[in-house]
Amino acid sequence: MRVLLVEDRPEAEKFVWKALSQSWWGGASLECRPSFSSALDTLKRESFDMILIDFAAAGLQNPEGFARLGMLAQKWPVIVLIDEFETDRLANSRDLGIKNWLVKETLTPSRLADAVRKAAGVSAVPRGS
Repeated sequence: MRVLLVEDRPEAEKFVWKALSQSWWGGASLECRPSFSSALDTLKRESFDMILIDFAAAGLQNPEGFARLGMLAQKWPVIVLIDEFETDRLANSRDLGIKNWLVKETLTPSRLADAVRKAAGVSAVPRGS
């Protein structure tokens, strides 16, 4: 499982890596890009199975940003990490195909790992594999 993370805070990248490495059965790799534009450049050259996006870091808090997220969601499973105060923005997002939102303030490594497995269509992680 190759995951592209759009995040500009090193501590958040470490949190995501911890969640993936503790919960995915050794097959997860994580690439991090600090901005949406650098992530788009990376997606042109490399293949990923899933995209995790920090909504604030990606600078997508406008209608054009939502549309760009919707375009990504048509090609890859996308999980968007948002701050609690941004949850009012979720109402229109489902129409764009963005179904996976996690609120950062309540996020735990196990919740993130579960969301990644669900978005990837994996029901359970084989233990000892």
